[in-house]
Amino acid sequence: MGEAQIAWSGPPIQVVGMGMAAGMLSPAARAALDAAELIIGSLSHLAAFPELAAEKIPYPSPMSGLWAILRASAGRRIVLLASGDPLFYGISQTLLRLLPPEHLVFHPNLSSLQAAFARLGRSWHPAQCLSLHGRPLTGLRAVLQANRLYALLTDHGSSPRAIATLLVEVGFGESELWVAENLGMPEEQCRRFQAAELAGATVKFSPLNVVILETHGPGGVLPEFPGIPDERFSTGEEPGKGMLSKREVRLTILSLLAPRAGETGWDVGAGCGGVSVEWARWNPLGTVYAIECHPERLEHLGINRDRFGVVGNLHIVPGTAPAALVALPDPHMAFIGGSNGGLHEMLETVWTRLQPGGRLVASAVTEDSRVELHTFAGDRAAYWTELGIARAERLAGQRVMRPYLPVLLMKLEKTA
Repeated sequence: MGEAQIAWSGPPIQVVGMGMAAGMLSPAARAALDAAELIIGSLSHLAAFPELAAEKIPYPSPMSGLWAILRASAGRRIVLLASGDPLFYGISQTLLRLLPPEHLVFHPNLSSLQAAFARLGRSWHPAQCLSLHGRPLTGLRAVLQANRLYALLTDHGSSPRAIATLLVEVGFGESELWVAENLGMPEEQCRRFQAAELAGATVKFSPLNVVILETHGPGGVLPEFPGIPDERFSTGEEPGKGMLSKREVRLTILSLLAPRAGETGWDVGAGCGGVSVEWARWNPLGTVYAIECHPERLEHLGINRDRFGVVGNLHIVPGTAPAALVALPDPHMAFIGGSNGGLHEMLETVWTRLQPGGRLVASAVTEDSRVELHTFAGDRAAYWTELGIARAERLAGQRVMRPYLPVLLMKLEKTA
């Protein structure tokens, strides 16, 4: 499926949320079903309407085949069946990418998460709602924080026991989980567990479940505030060492980039991912491309992406820039941290591709790279800052401050 919206000449497509049972449909949703000539849905949803004479077709697999069915049926009155509220992690995300809203009529219903909180008798407005359906469970690491309430839509890869195991791994073994199964069915049940107990148990659950989670425990594995300690990153060397921007430098770089939601960024010469991982974690609604050519650094970049859960918005691009940049979308901001001696060419390429109003930040440690930065900046209105860092170490039983090489940072903004 492409991203451009397609033309639609038939009646608006009706998208009906099923809720907990067919009897919960609104009069408007019921009228749409009664008038339908074609109904598309899951087998279980289609089976709920044996009395309707409309043609019934199950959703294709993969879902991309849906568009062929819709195009072939243009002009007919079509109803798509969905679970709960179609506009909440539902089929609407797929539909609205290709059809403008005026060709779609949505009939929302009670979602499984709403029903689960109702069964528990708890207010659900403080909860952070997440879908793990079709997404890697490690993505949960990107959002977990202490003493928070989460509501999770699950699938076979994110079972309650797998979620509990992950919680134990990140120091939240004391967390409480409520598993709501088969909501709206005769076999419905809601059970409460502690993460540490559930992780080691052999309890079986219905595949139709949602999980309510309240985090408790010491934590300390996942960061909850910008400035991830260097030793938390995998680099293949002594903790805190290796191809990794130091925390103090990293935070300055990110403050200069000033990422915003919806923006695309490049981390050119990403090393083990110190900048790009932290960038993606604190800007979850942005997209980061980390470009790196060194095989060992790429390995640790992947480890760090998984470790901190930024699998959804951090994309690793193996290869050498500028050739590796050709297929990437033009960035709103870019950081050049490594150039393998080709800094001038890298600066020229990135600056050319940078979108109007974008920000370019580059670092230099050697005198040669400093000259390259100054030469490239020329008469442009650049922002310059130099960071000299020293950290405490022990020498002959005494504390000394061990300095690191100073890092020069340049920031340029491209005129809108």
